[in-house]
Amino acid sequence: MKRMIVLIVTFIFIAPVFGADVVAVHGTVASTGGKPVSGAVVLQRESGLKTTTGEDGSFSLELERSGRTVLEVIHPDYSDGLFLLPAKSLDRPVRLTLAPLIQQNEEVVVTALRYPEPTARIPAAATVLSSVSLGDAPAANLTGALERAIGVAPLGTGGFSMVPTIRGMARNRILILIDNARIASDRRTGPSASFVSVEDIDRVEVLRSPSSIFYGSDAIGGVIHIFTKSGREEGIHGTVHAGYGTNGAHAEYGLALSGKSGPFSFYLSGQNNKAGTYDSPDGEVGQSQYGQTGFFGRAAYETEARRVDLSFLLGRGTDIGKPAKNTPTKPTWYPRENQNLAQLHWIEKNVGGGELSVMAYANPNFLETRTDTITGAGGPGAYISKKAYAKTESTEYGAQLSFTKPLGGDFRLTGGADFFGRTNAGAINNETSYDASGNVKKILEETPYAGGRRRDLGFYLSADYAGIRNVDLIAGLRFDTVRQSARPGGKPDELASNLNAATGFFGASMRLTDRWTIFANVSRAYRTPGLGELFYSGITGRGVIIAKPDLLPETSLNGDVGVRYVGKRFFVGLYGFLYGIDDLIDRLLVAPGVYSYLNVEDARISGFELEAEWCPAAGWRIFGQCAALEGRSRATGDPVNDIPPFRVQVGSRFLWRGLSLEVSGSYQAPKDRPGGAEIAIPAYHYIQARLGYDFRSVGIFAVVKNALNAAYFGRPDPDGVYEPGRNILFGARYSF
Repeated sequence: MKRMIVLIVTFIFIAPVFGADVVAVHGTVASTGGKPVSGAVVLQRESGLKTTTGEDGSFSLELERSGRTVLEVIHPDYSDGLFLLPAKSLDRPVRLTLAPLIQQNEEVVVTALRYPEPTARIPAAATVLSSVSLGDAPAANLTGALERAIGVAPLGTGGFSMVPTIRGMARNRILILIDNARIASDRRTGPSASFVSVEDIDRVEVLRSPSSIFYGSDAIGGVIHIFTKSGREEGIHGTVHAGYGTNGAHAEYGLALSGKSGPFSFYLSGQNNKAGTYDSPDGEVGQSQYGQTGFFGRAAYETEARRVDLSFLLGRGTDIGKPAKNTPTKPTWYPRENQNLAQLHWIEKNVGGGELSVMAYANPNFLETRTDTITGAGGPGAYISKKAYAKTESTEYGAQLSFTKPLGGDFRLTGGADFFGRTNAGAINNETSYDASGNVKKILEETPYAGGRRRDLGFYLSADYAGIRNVDLIAGLRFDTVRQSARPGGKPDELASNLNAATGFFGASMRLTDRWTIFANVSRAYRTPGLGELFYSGITGRGVIIAKPDLLPETSLNGDVGVRYVGKRFFVGLYGFLYGIDDLIDRLLVAPGVYSYLNVEDARISGFELEAEWCPAAGWRIFGQCAALEGRSRATGDPVNDIPPFRVQVGSRFLWRGLSLEVSGSYQAPKDRPGGAEIAIPAYHYIQARLGYDFRSVGIFAVVKNALNAAYFGRPDPDGVYEPGRNILFGARYSF
């Protein structure tokens, strides 16, 4: 009997050892820039098993096979990584990627030179926002997400439809790209790209230096380039997320699926974002509601020789309000916005020793605007005395051909041609007047313009030379021809505008030490007035606009300088700029609620920016930035519009085993000298806090925005409204 008991006990303890399915997990640990990370600890916390990566970043760890394996990777120079590995992935080498504590160490920018280049080497001011950093600060749309980027500020009266500005440059002076496709708009504030869900963005590159050399018109103030997600990991993966905000009953949810099998990959996503009117400390803000639904899909084929990429992006905006001071008497909203962007990218990676890239895109779209006029608002006899409706529509399309070839190890040439067009552009207005009994008094129908077309054809050539020790020189030239035409009033006679423009760029960066880099550039840029500015007269989200067909194109001479220090745990960047703009197209307030345009003879915009980041210990990050700008007409000395006041942002983030806490704050100085179409506003301060926890495949977070419930105006807009009061957002995410 005693022998039997011993045998049973022995079997209980030893059988699992022999019965366990043990697998040797092989792989590498690399940085986001692709460099092997040696000396990293790879740990499975459940079993306590761990190993250290070799010089080439490789590791091997024998583990018990389970449904899902969680590995932690720890290195003093990188943020800790938590990786969830499905059972099937353990049979092949895995690649684990760590982000450096200071991302500028390995940050790569594509937008600046149209090919990948480390941020430290480009002679321009640029910022990259990854999908991780975008997710850390939940925002309803792109404009809100970009507020964390230095030099970027929102423009508009408020709400969902605001657009981003760079260094005070807005209103079609900022080019917005989605995977290299140009986004256009007839709105006076310019395109917003609010139809792109933040959940579908892989990263955003913000180039703050003028970029007409590579992108032609509308890049006079810089470029915001949105890169969407794609399938990267073998197998099928997915993410489900949902969120809710207490202020305005903000609700969002979505599903994304991605997969990869050999050279084939796909990404498919559906997202929904909706909110009612929000409350400020001063009360409810009318027409601040919005609804946005998006569908995005991509299919790709990639080998060592080529990549072929097809994608579509459908955006459907509904009932997007435009909050303004006159909302009680004249509410304005956008009932529908429709975007349909389709793209084809083809890259041949070895053609004559270089890389050939071809892409084409099309985007049929429209935007509706409604404005009601309420007589006797607030009183017992209030009634709608007028209903106005406007619709603008067009089809944007384009194509690009680019060839990049290195000539030796230190010289690279990039050249190409691009075309951008708009066709079937037009607008209709309808205005119906009513009496107090609701009877129709008058109906007015008009066509501000019809048959609108635009044709931009550009050719460019740039050279990058790094043959001088620690110096990188970049120069380029571009020639554009632009033709725009339309039939104002829908009449048979066509008006046309033609422009030929030559632009250029020269820049240099110098590495003073392993950590210090300085750069400078000088460029010539331009912007042609758009179809709306030339030909559209009618109602807008703000009131009434009067077209000016004789507007002159803007031209500018720009200078940029900067110095950066990039260490393993500390980063600082200081930048200065001066833009001289001739014939700046500015707004003119003709009468209350009625605007037009004028050319400002000689405008100057200058300023400086400072950003810094410090990681005093693993999992602890302190960051901050500030920007001070000034813009005025040299001819009159008057301030120009859209220059944001001095602003400072600081914050700190703590991360420990999946638990994260971030507290940040902003201070904006008063604007005492507003532009001609602006008003003075007082200073304000703003506090935000975020608490999150990631465990295996589940992540949850809570964010408190405007924690002190401060009442403030964010912009010196005469029609602007109070910003949202305290808002608590909750969210959850499940990955599989």
